[in-house]
Amino acid sequence: MTEDAEIPLTGGERTAVTRRGSVVLREAGPWTRSVHALLRHLREVGFEGAPCVVGDGFDEHGREVLTYIDGKVINPTPWSDEAIWGLGDLIRRLHEAAATFRPPPDAVWRGWFGRSIGKADIIGHCDAAPWNVISRHGNPVALIDWEAAGPVDRLTELAMIAWNNAQLYDDDVAERNRLPDTESRMRQVRLFADGYCLAAPERHRLGYRIIEFAAESAANEVIEQGITPKTEHVPRVWGIAWQTRSVAWLLRNRSALERALV
Repeated sequence: MTEDAEIPLTGGERTAVTRRGSVVLREAGPWTRSVHALLRHLREVGFEGAPCVVGDGFDEHGREVLTYIDGKVINPTPWSDEAIWGLGDLIRRLHEAAATFRPPPDAVWRGWFGRSIGKADIIGHCDAAPWNVISRHGNPVALIDWEAAGPVDRLTELAMIAWNNAQLYDDDVAERNRLPDTESRMRQVRLFADGYCLAAPERHRLGYRIIEFAAESAANEVIEQGITPKTEHVPRVWGIAWQTRSVAWLLRNRSALERALV
């Protein structure tokens, strides 16, 4: 790859993302400067699990410019037990680093349905699903795609991360992705909570919050696609299908989930 060549990257679901040498270029939005303020703060306080803002953060076309983080996205391959504990530790360090961040007075954050679940008490990544986690040697080291970052309820962020990274999905998805059995995936939720050092009172609430988040996510998929009684063709029907079935699976296995977190 030549230094000037732009290579499209996967994962930019809403905006085009390309790599040029050691930087990543993304279409900017009204929230980009606020996200850059957060990323600069994280770097200043020593958190290395995020990209750096390059220069003033924009190229000659007004696109966001961040450093490229080398590594792999393992999704849909499941995490090892050691790795998911490490993910909990990574998120704990992120939240500790973000705790001293003071957003600019004119801060703008991207709209995201998860902000309405609970009461925002931290600034989080808000999309740390496995497709946005960079790993090396099978262990998570950094988070990418920060455009959804912003205020969020801590437990909501943890619920979102646990749901997607322990892959608490229905049996057909588990078979397709060659996931471990239900008991093993529930154990990974506990290991994630252990890595985060989540206190007992919050552990008791995490199980239900995971189910709540999954249900809200499935509903949001319907809203985003503008589905009405007259809709005949749904472009992302699989997104609705797997999330809805995940909610049903979680309800059937709620007792096992809550036991795992004790």
